Amino acid sequence: MDHVPMELVVFAPITGEQRRLAVPTEFKRDFLHAAVLCAADELGHVHGSCHWSPFKVVLVSMYRKDNRPVACVYSSEAGVWGNIIFTYARSELADANPGVLVGNVLYWSSKSIDAGQRLRDLDRRTNDIIEFDLDTHSLAVIKGPHCLSNSLRHQIFKAEDGSVGLTMLFYGRFTMWRRKIDCHGVATWLKHKSIQMHPILGLSHHLVISPRWIDVLGYDEDNGVIFLHVDASVYMVQLMSMQSKKLYRSYCPNNRCHPFTSFYAPAIPGVCDGAEMLHDT
Repeated sequence: MDHVPMELVVFAPITGEQRRLAVPTEFKRDFLHAAVLCAADELGHVHGSCHWSPFKVVLVSMYRKDNRPVACVYSSEAGVWGNIIFTYARSELADANPGVLVGNVLYWSSKSIDAGQRLRDLDRRTNDIIEFDLDTHSLAVIKGPHCLSNSLRHQIFKAEDGSVGLTMLFYGRFTMWRRKIDCHGVATWLKHKSIQMHPILGLSHHLVISPRWIDVLGYDEDNGVIFLHVDASVYMVQLMSMQSKKLYRSYCPNNRCHPFTSFYAPAIPGVCDGAEMLHDT
């Protein structure tokens, strides 16, 4: 029986341009997660004005034969996918949050459960995190804090010291962790801080924040900002300073945002001369 080939679409929000890439046949259709990265390395290059500068796509999936994590990197300059990258470690990851770049490493954690999903999806929770090193092109499965397997809402982020951070949202609190690696190469997750959510978001302390009333909508890794849906409103929270801003009211908690940073080009009609930074979701 013939199958329709799977494709990825790489999309430039400012120009509307698209590139379509065929997905390697070894990858499972029900577990595909990709990250698009600028591949331009010339002196003075400013990320955000890349548009169709050279780019690469890192695609992770599960190997169809034995359910091990696999990865592959596409180069726009070569126009082809590289070799399939395997790891011998197995993962219980059934689905994942969008990848987050910390240094030169991409991380995928288990998918946060949104308000539209059933509690039976808790059975698919795991503290497995997939790690892909862009320098060595190596793939690994690492363990997050044990409590990650019980977390409904969480987000990997880049900590102040450049290490990998993880924030979990439990009953009205931000609980934040950092991954530390000692001189022997042993990694340990340390609880960094736990902060009440109400004063940060400007909510009444009488409001009970049920797990079903909060969702993680997205993460801006350039600015360390997490987007949350809480009590029918959307907020942005800067994880370093814990400063927040209420963006708008929304009764659709299942919406997702994909933050990006770009520049208006002077050639675009209706835009003033000079480059202007644009932040959008």
